[in-house]
Amino acid sequence: MPAIKGNTVVVLEQNAVLRLGIEALLESWGCQVVSGDNLDDIIADTRADNLRPTVLLLPPTNGQETGDQLASRFEAEIGYPLPWIGITGDSSLLQRWKAGAFSGILLEMPCSPETLRAALLKALRQKHGSSSPPTA
Repeated sequence: MPAIKGNTVVVLEQNAVLRLGIEALLESWGCQVVSGDNLDDIIADTRADNLRPTVLLLPPTNGQETGDQLASRFEAEIGYPLPWIGITGDSSLLQRWKAGAFSGILLEMPCSPETLRAALLKALRQKHGSSSPPTA
């Protein structure tokens, strides 16, 4: 079973308070976090710091792109696939996800730390079943 500690998690969140809370939680579990409110800036930071993310925490939609599209764009920039987790309070998004409209792991708000931890472990298991990031 994969461990959470030592993973690098990308967090894309517009709300600074939520972003800081998620960062603190992930860091308390031993994760390195790269976060922001703009995917292009996160990609630039990831490259500048030579990071190898293992999981994406993305919005299921940002109004212009779906979580799948955001994940695909990130993956195209870094060169390997990553599982993504989204958290939403939108019941229609949850229904569309359950119907297979998009991938990722979608959690319903409010989301407890235990639920997020379980989703992170599930995402890491998915990652270990697919391609791993290339080594430098």
